[in-house]
Amino acid sequence: MIDTIELFSFLGFPARVAGRALLAFRYVMNRGSTAHVTTDYAERRFGKSVRWKPWITIDTKELEEHEELINRGDDAHVESWRVSQLSVCGMIAIIGALVASCGVTALQLPGLENCHYIARVSFVMSLVMSLMSVFFSGLQQSSFGGQIETKDLRMWLANGTYWNDRTQTQDLRSSIVAHQILQAPFEVVIMSITLFIVGLGTYLGSSWEHNLPLSAGAEGNRAVLIAFVVPTIFVLLMYGQLLGLKDREMVKAADERGAQSMLKQLTSPVRGLSEVEAAAQLAQRKDAHVEAVAVGPDLSALRGALQAAIDAQRECARAYEEIAKQYERLLGKI
Repeated sequence: MIDTIELFSFLGFPARVAGRALLAFRYVMNRGSTAHVTTDYAERRFGKSVRWKPWITIDTKELEEHEELINRGDDAHVESWRVSQLSVCGMIAIIGALVASCGVTALQLPGLENCHYIARVSFVMSLVMSLMSVFFSGLQQSSFGGQIETKDLRMWLANGTYWNDRTQTQDLRSSIVAHQILQAPFEVVIMSITLFIVGLGTYLGSSWEHNLPLSAGAEGNRAVLIAFVVPTIFVLLMYGQLLGLKDREMVKAADERGAQSMLKQLTSPVRGLSEVEAAAQLAQRKDAHVEAVAVGPDLSALRGALQAAIDAQRECARAYEEIAKQYERLLGKI
């Protein structure tokens, strides 16, 4: 099952990337911060090779959030998530209906039959995909809008397996299938919007290239094309820059929170240097054991106690070395 899911994720990944083409400048500005995934979770679930599988890492963050909701979220959080999902589905249905109406109108544009076929193809694909997004949104609303209990919703978000399949004592795994079902309306509607923009740009560009009689004036078609290109690029660059800079701020804030938390742990009189204290306490226990055994005649026990004390001192030295490294990292960030 997992191999089949990964295969479909691989095949659909180019379309998902193409659907985000309008946000390309965002990914340039944020320097790839949105591609950051929880490496520990991703590697624990999919193996170390997940770093080279972007069609999987694109969903890892949401899968981890669903897993947190399933296993540690209370009923109020689960119900809040359902209400939020229903709201998103309703908004996507409205957007899909608007794009579909635009697609129907675009197929009636004057001179479309004389333009490059890419324009008509893009309009048709945009129309079909927008209708599909409305259909999938309505399907989700009918599924989640009923009187479904929170425990049933948790099980729907899970794939029915555990991290430890033998003992079944660990957390439930989140379902990749459920996540893709939830993402389908959004993915389809952004593809339809992107295709509509491509179709409109192709139509205007082809009209200018072939000098179709669409506008009065010698350079009417070029003026209309410029009127399309300039605001489109301006809005995409402006909003993409804002989103990209905000992504970088969020990553920086997360790093600073992690650094402050680590610094608090290192300097806390109660919890600080927990590894060092544990190693020191272990060494003290071993030393006491050595003193107690040294008065006895059992030399083998004394040898074992001495060896344990040496191991404890080595663990303490490693702990001090790790603390020194953490301090150097903190000094580099401050």
